Amino acid sequence: MNNYRFRQKPGFQTYGTKTQQRITLITLVLLLAAVIVLGAFYARGAAYQARTAEQFRRRINSNLVDAIGQVSRMTGGVQSNSSIKLGQIRQHVYAMEQINAISIAVSGESGRLIPQEAVTALFDDLDRYELAIQTATGNTLEERTLLLTHLTALQGIIGL
Repeated sequence: MNNYRFRQKPGFQTYGTKTQQRITLITLVLLLAAVIVLGAFYARGAAYQARTAEQFRRRINSNLVDAIGQVSRMTGGVQSNSSIKLGQIRQHVYAMEQINAISIAVSGESGRLIPQEAVTALFDDLDRYELAIQTATGNTLEERTLLLTHLTALQGIIGL
């Protein structure tokens, strides 16, 4: 006689009843779908955040380039249009500060693109420059050079 018996390989059917198997299969499919959907949402959110940060950097850099251009065109002496140019530079620095604040509001402290010390230094430079213009102290070359140095250093920090 033949002592060999046909043995079925253990498979999915050997675990629980048919209803339990269906519930397990449905649960696995739902979990897999949830992981895929959540992964897609996360990837989409991360891409949006990266695009937003890049847009903020570009806008800050645009204002920075304009401010550097304005400072470069100023002379070392006091001229009749010095206060107007200084006001335009102040507008660019203020715009950079506001864009930085929006970036922080959107992304939290990790969204800070410009260190607060840099903004403070720029406004201090502008205040000293304005005081030199108001007192008409002839040579403002030192203030201009310091302002230009801080703006150029900030451009290095931004990295565009």
